[in-house]
Amino acid sequence: MKTQKNKILIVGGYGSVGKVIAKILANKLPNKVIIAGRSLEKAQNLIQELDIQALACQVDISASSFPEINFKEVHTTICCIEFLQNDNFIRACIKNKVNYTELATSYEAYQRFIVYAQQLKESEICLIPGVGLMPGLSGIFVQEALTKLKHLKSVQSYVLLGLGENHGLDAIRFMMESADKTFFVKTVNGKELVSSFTDPVKEKMLNENHSRKFYRFDLGDQHIIADLREVTIAETRLAFDSKFITWFIGILKKIGLLKKLSKVNPKTLQKWLARFQFGSDRFTVQSHCKNEEDKEIIYLAEGFNEAHATGVIATYAVLQLYHSKLTGIKRLEEIIPFNDFVEYLKKNQINIKIKER
Repeated sequence: MKTQKNKILIVGGYGSVGKVIAKILANKLPNKVIIAGRSLEKAQNLIQELDIQALACQVDISASSFPEINFKEVHTTICCIEFLQNDNFIRACIKNKVNYTELATSYEAYQRFIVYAQQLKESEICLIPGVGLMPGLSGIFVQEALTKLKHLKSVQSYVLLGLGENHGLDAIRFMMESADKTFFVKTVNGKELVSSFTDPVKEKMLNENHSRKFYRFDLGDQHIIADLREVTIAETRLAFDSKFITWFIGILKKIGLLKKLSKVNPKTLQKWLARFQFGSDRFTVQSHCKNEEDKEIIYLAEGFNEAHATGVIATYAVLQLYHSKLTGIKRLEEIIPFNDFVEYLKKNQINIKIKER
């Protein structure tokens, strides 16, 4: 009897974002979700905690092979791990005709998929690069703006993150490794080498009464937009909901101490954040899309608990892969109907505001 290829494999499925994805998918598709990671016990405990009908699997995706996984029954995989030590697991998914997506937010993670374009085509499967808040939402906003403005001159995004939630280890590691990083962006002065937590810009979010300072940060969406769109400016800046913490990190950058802080063990910083409440668990993403005639559309997404929101958006991508016959490399904005997506977000406590001017 032929094995049905109807399972969804969640790698890192018991992490802060993975458990959100696991809960939503297992409730929609009982007994078709596999929660995987290095700890079988943690996967089993999560299934009990969430009271869901799912399977547990122990796997190390940094290994050279994965005998624990029966790829013949896996239709789609989502990887909830930011840093893959190698591409062995991705290649295994392609070889076994398994759709693939992941949460990675770095531009480097996005770039490495390009070399697999031909293999994906031959395998007749689909791969969606990083899905979540950023990249993810800004690309969706840009795609929608193009339907109204036809062309864009600039895309400037602002991300506001709350420090009051329990952040996953991968998210903290990414933030710390990017804190003192230099990178190129498309600015009004052309391609320019910049550094994280420099060049602050004051901006007022649509859901706030006062402006706040946002600093440069190496989020992958600005590079992806610069690569794919004929824009003059593609920039993304970051702030925390605590204005004091945002200011303090900017000061540390100026005096050269941020480099030392970025080398602190991520587990140590995770403990500090859990012990002290620096802010709320609110997040906001705002993208300004402007054309040559200076017509502008501002898109804002707001909600609480960044991990939950990331999981909600990622789940949408997984379901698109699971219920369709997409092939090749696709970006999230290429496969979603915008209005339906907005309604989906609203049902999951993420609200979208749009302002044209």
